[in-house]
Amino acid sequence: MKFSENWLREWTNPEWDTNTLSESLSLAGLEVDDVEPVAGEFSNVVVGQVIACEKHPDADKLNVTQVEVGEDEPLQIVCGAKNVVVGMKACCAKVGAVLPGDFKIKKAKLRGVPSNGMLCGATEIGLPDDGVDGLFVLPEDAPVGMDVREYLDLNDVVIDVDLTPNRADCLSIEGIARDVAAISGAEFKVPFDMAAIECSGSCSQKVVVAETEACPKYLGCVVSDFDTNAKTPLWMKQKLERGGVRPLSLVVDITNYVLLELGQPMHAFDFDKLQGEVQVRKAQADELLVTLDEKELTLKNDTLVIADDSGAIALAGIMGGLSTSVTDETKTIFFECAHFTPLAVVGKARQYGLHTDSSHRFERGVDPMLPERALNRALQLFTEIAGGKVSEIQSVVSEAHLAKPVTIELRRQTISKRLGLEIDDAKVESIFNGLGFGIETTADGWSVTAPTYRFDMAIEMDLIEEVGRIFGYNNLPETPVLAPMTLNELPESEQELNALKVSLVQRGYNEVITYSFVEEGKQQMLAPDLPYVLLQNPISDDMKAMRTTLFPGLLQTVSYNQNRQQPRVRVFETGLVFYKNDSDSTGATQVPMIGGAVVGSVADSGWDEVTRKVDFFDLKGDVETLLRMSHQLGNVRFEACNHPALHPGQSAALIKDGKEVGIMGKLHPQWVKPMGVSDDVYLFQIRQDALMTMEVPAAKAISKFPEVQRDLAFVVDENVSVQALLDAVSAVESDILQSVDIFDIYRGQGIEPSQKSVALTLKIQHAERTLQDEEVDALVDEVLASAKQAVNAVLR
Repeated sequence: MKFSENWLREWTNPEWDTNTLSESLSLAGLEVDDVEPVAGEFSNVVVGQVIACEKHPDADKLNVTQVEVGEDEPLQIVCGAKNVVVGMKACCAKVGAVLPGDFKIKKAKLRGVPSNGMLCGATEIGLPDDGVDGLFVLPEDAPVGMDVREYLDLNDVVIDVDLTPNRADCLSIEGIARDVAAISGAEFKVPFDMAAIECSGSCSQKVVVAETEACPKYLGCVVSDFDTNAKTPLWMKQKLERGGVRPLSLVVDITNYVLLELGQPMHAFDFDKLQGEVQVRKAQADELLVTLDEKELTLKNDTLVIADDSGAIALAGIMGGLSTSVTDETKTIFFECAHFTPLAVVGKARQYGLHTDSSHRFERGVDPMLPERALNRALQLFTEIAGGKVSEIQSVVSEAHLAKPVTIELRRQTISKRLGLEIDDAKVESIFNGLGFGIETTADGWSVTAPTYRFDMAIEMDLIEEVGRIFGYNNLPETPVLAPMTLNELPESEQELNALKVSLVQRGYNEVITYSFVEEGKQQMLAPDLPYVLLQNPISDDMKAMRTTLFPGLLQTVSYNQNRQQPRVRVFETGLVFYKNDSDSTGATQVPMIGGAVVGSVADSGWDEVTRKVDFFDLKGDVETLLRMSHQLGNVRFEACNHPALHPGQSAALIKDGKEVGIMGKLHPQWVKPMGVSDDVYLFQIRQDALMTMEVPAAKAISKFPEVQRDLAFVVDENVSVQALLDAVSAVESDILQSVDIFDIYRGQGIEPSQKSVALTLKIQHAERTLQDEEVDALVDEVLASAKQAVNAVLR
């Protein structure tokens, strides 16, 4: 919210300088982002009128002018501006003037002709560029000889306040002035007469509100017989410009002025362009509207619109339509001033790629009691400037749907407990009276009624915040925080996500955070079978799909690093993936994942050894580390799989309790170039919930008796997975078989081409006695039989 300090001081004028004012606003929660003078530093520049202008005798591009500045004699000034003409009024820097940049004006001769001053353009006196190639032209009624700083009110600054969404009441000069008055104790006064405008005749424009819940109040009136040549006065233009609004025409400028002054958005229609009754209704599906900025919109049926018999003529609370806009030829105006509830407007502007001052306010909440005052103020300004005949106000109000004032109980004890000091009752009451709250004394404190413009008041703590804010946070005592700092211990059965991250960092990975929005094409490449959510208003075209896998972001990070001569990359990310789910209230199911990508050498090159490139089994080792930390390695199977993102011969699914909980493998060669990466990239992704539950370790005694090992080499078909053989051996029920480990896989001489040899070590031990050879042999026979039956394995 930008505003002129001088405008603010018309409402309340504390005895503060600009720095104190801006600091006090920030300390009260209205953070000041910037304070900028409206013009550069200059002096001795006055309003001058050109009374004569002749061509320079020795220079085609120069003119010799006589300029009246309110002194005994006019000043002769040589000027090169293209737009200088007799009769115009412009800014004249007299001899001795100092312009921005410490540029001093002295007597001079230009091509032999004396020049006693300088006629100035806007930028030469530190004003914003007005787009004119030449002098800054002043209005015809500018008083000759008057100091330009005084005439243009340039001893002013623009204050830019960054408001939090809950302070919609401060999106106006009145709202900010109310807070400043409460903070400073200065008088708060309305700087204009709020007497009702004189109306005559009934309103000829009929209004029908079909959506009373979304629009509980709609006011309108017709203004005719006004001066169509009336222009926006200079003082109004200045306040609009300093509020960040560009002046356009009298009608538009007045509605914008009331918006900045009181915080109420308004709109004006060309009455003669309206067809039939004005309706407030929901748009029809695929109904078209061309907005004031000439953008054609295809409306959805959940959008609130203003319409007539021809169709939609405005987006309610957002922007008017081009077909009924006010132009220079407009003879009769229909002024609209309505209250739209936040839920009726929120998100709609963004849905259509718009953002307006009107939608910004309605989304946050506008005082439902304000439309009457705002319309009266607009009509007052309009008739003072352009005259005209005003009809009676057409009013459609649904009291049942208007927000009601909220009453909250405030206790003295709670104030002292939360703020750390006792505050006098009179001070508390003064604070709330200054902010426009109603307050009544009760036995324990007060019953406080929030005004209708304070949508953010709901509970007692909201009131205490107001007390602390206006009393001054810097006036509160510094008291040590005394609170029990008992930290809840993580149950032994739960894994800590940070521990998994640390483990990956220790294995050489770096954590990255990537966008949850990805390019739709890459999403379809890497996970074509997963339903995804498309954003209605994406940041950019390549970020319009919600990711269903962490792979796009990880691959983008790999590509970014490889493009900067970093061939060895090891990165991981923890974050959400989103699966489209129309049955969910959010439209998506969110699943926490942990994923990673590796490419390049296994280790950094050293002088003492030659490193090798990372492979599938290096990645598998990293994944097994995560599983081992959660004591889940024995519960997870690695099964060969076909995944659209991964190489069909180097990919595996992680299966736990019969469900897939992760995927790992080498990026499919067909996606290497489209993803912008090079070399062999290996990826993994695991559901976090598969890693967060740990098996609680149980202590058991270490056997004192000798361990027996048996090495068995099985010959199996090439298409039999090692995991299947291990499962067959582990299926043997025995209390002496402690572990089964693979130590060799052989293909070659002595083995059929369609087969392979897998060698296993069986570790056999009893906890309480020494084993007999017969027991070990019997176990080995059971293992051989199980392997034969399950995978047709034979002993080599």
